[in-house]
Parts: sequence; C-alpha cells; structure tokens
Amino acid sequence: MRRATPRFRAVSALAAVCLGACSFDYGKENSLTADQIPVMSFQGIKQTGVKDGRKVYTMQSDGADIYSSKKQTRLKNFQFEEYDSDGKTASHGRADEAVINTSTNDAEIKGQLEARDAGRGVTLQTGDGGLTWANDDRVLKTNQGTTVRLTKDDGSEIDGEGLVLDLGTNRLELQAGIQGTWTPENKDDATPSPSPLPSPTPSPSP
Repeated sequence: MRRATPRFRAVSALAAVCLGACSFDYGKENSLTADQIPVMSFQGIKQTGVKDGRKVYTMQSDGADIYSSKKQTRLKNFQFEEYDSDGKTASHGRADEAVINTSTNDAEIKGQLEARDAGRGVTLQTGDGGLTWANDDRVLKTNQGTTVRLTKDDGSEIDGEGLVLDLGTNRLELQAGIQGTWTPENKDDATPSPSPLPSPTPSPSP
C-alpha cells in the first residue's frame, strides 16, 4: 500500500516563516482585548522549498496574522504546489483560511478546500463547512455537514459528506450521502505517488 505525504507540512512551514519575521507595533484599541490583536501581521507571503538544488514546493498566502498569546497563526487564501523529480507539478491546492496551532501544528481550515494530484488526475473539493487537521494522528476531517466531491480525469465522480482522510493508514472514507461512480485503480496506479488522495472507501453502515 502506498504511503501518502501530508500536505499540511506546507502550512506548518509557512507559519514558521512568519514567526521568524519582524514585529509590528499595534496601537491600543479599547474595544479589543490583548489576545484579539496580532503581534505580527504580513501581506503577500511566499516561500520556496529547495532540496539538493531542486525546487520541492512553493507556497504563498495573501496574509498572515500571528497571535502569540493564543499560539495561533491565521493564514488567508493560502496556496501550495509540490513538484516531482522532473520539476513538474505533482500536486497543488488552496484554501480560503487556516488557523494553525503553533505548538501542535494542528489546523482548522475555514471555507473551501481544493487539492489536486496531477499524477493520478484526482481532485478533492470541499464545501464551506470547514475541516480540521490533527497533526499527531495525521488525520484530516471535515466538519459536520461539509460537502465533499472527488473527481478523476477519467470521468469518475463521487459526492458525499463526512470525509475522514487518515494519512497514517492511507485510507479515505466518505460517511454519508454518497452518490456517483468511481473507476477502480488499475495496475498502472501502483506507481508510488506523493498524493494525499487515496481511493475513496464508503464508511461501513452501522
């Protein structure tokens, strides 16, 4: 069974870049408490990861706010792109907003999320309900009521709710409202892929 690579390392790395930057002085506002005022704020952040002289990933965010008392980093409209050994795009994705716990690297994704594995031609899209990422368990879950759509370039398409993506076991489940068709993977798909998008598995009925 192939092993997936968590894409939230991009979020964690971007948070680390923010923490290493210069601070800004915010004027006191009587209407806000101390933990509601970011100690640092940035616009137009971009980072490129390089390994052995080769570009591995790029990520960027329209803005980032650092809240040291709450140990949080808030990213707005962030995007990532990862590259294979030939320099071609292996996967990419974006989300409206993310709140990163800088102590645990857990994350709360707000708004819509879209991620695509170019190698396997699979795209994951979620609705506005949001998601959570548990870094230690390496599990991504949608919040209650969040819609999910998985599509593949061969025309396969599945809609549902209640996505659970376990990167430790490389298992993806849709837990409710499942409809659509999905073509099983063939032997050619056995080539290792860095994608976090394994084939969907309906959750067993109670």
